[in-house]
Amino acid sequence: MIAFLSTLPRRQLSLGGIALLLAILLIVRWIANWGLVTIHAKDQPLSKVIASIARQGGVRIETSLDPTKLVTMEVVKVTLATALETLAEASDASWRVVYLAAPTKPSLNEAIISLNGTGKIDNWTTSYYPGPGGGWGAEYGQVIDPRSLAITMEGTDPELGKLLDEAAQKSGVMTSLPKEWCPLAKLPKPQKSMSAHEAVSTLVSSAHGKMAEFFFLSERRRRGWGGGGPGEGEGGPDGPNGSSGVGGPRPPEWGTQPSSIPPASNDNHGRDDSRPRANPDWLEQRQLAQIKKLPSDQQVQAQKDRAERKAFFDSLKGLPPAERMAKIQEMMANSEMGQKIQDARLLQDAKQSAERRITRAVNYLNRKAAAKASQ
Repeated sequence: MIAFLSTLPRRQLSLGGIALLLAILLIVRWIANWGLVTIHAKDQPLSKVIASIARQGGVRIETSLDPTKLVTMEVVKVTLATALETLAEASDASWRVVYLAAPTKPSLNEAIISLNGTGKIDNWTTSYYPGPGGGWGAEYGQVIDPRSLAITMEGTDPELGKLLDEAAQKSGVMTSLPKEWCPLAKLPKPQKSMSAHEAVSTLVSSAHGKMAEFFFLSERRRRGWGGGGPGEGEGGPDGPNGSSGVGGPRPPEWGTQPSSIPPASNDNHGRDDSRPRANPDWLEQRQLAQIKKLPSDQQVQAQKDRAERKAFFDSLKGLPPAERMAKIQEMMANSEMGQKIQDARLLQDAKQSAERRITRAVNYLNRKAAAKASQ
């Protein structure tokens, strides 16, 4: 081989070397950009935009929205989660990661059809614990894919439904399975940390079930908690990544203290008092996992902000609702912590369309005027 190369002209060898180098650079660039999403959409049907994001991100996306709805969005080489967040803002929607588990594939297909048509799955048990404001990543300009969060399973009950509920709490994904299907699953090796995707896949596989994983885009329902603070008009369990119709209103400090933790959603997207409320330790683990997904230079500040916020909301425990709200409003208006929360809100608003920002502002002014008139 060496003798053969020695017989080739030097110019030909040089050109061949350059061509090989360019090929290597193209491959490296392709690998570096794999999974990143670029969308240039001006009044395009939602179905077309979703198809493009799904193709570039290598994922499945389902929706209960009108596929003919026109969407305008512009993103260049962003992560899949960022693209979905931008699309959700552009279409006045919310998104989540969904894992359906069932004994057969036809059962999964029927559930997906139901979810797309009505936004719910009858006779299935659903666990979904949406957090406020997209989690800790949102405040630092990051949109975190809940599939990637590292979790450690610790449940002692081998029933698949209960283990999936734990995974949902620790990551923020939505899990659902038929009510009459109660198989036993094998708990992953104790103290072994794995991604939420790997954990759910392992659990379902060990129960000899079938699984469907997809992103779900649905209508955003506002359940404002009142007071005109952060998330005004979008408070309650929905939040930027929330579930349509899950639970009831709650103030913006959700996730920082046990007393404000909502129950799991059920198959009817409402309160299910027969199911346990969220485990505050597991939700705290989710917050810490979100912080670990931030760039290293942001993690220290995020830990400090989290500790400060937790201390503040712990100090509100036991106070009458009116006094609690007054202290929250004072914090929002006169503290660095409040300014950071408002800055995060502004960052979210910047992703919204101009039309939606105007509508939101008008609705807020109308509510404020109505509240003042009733005094």
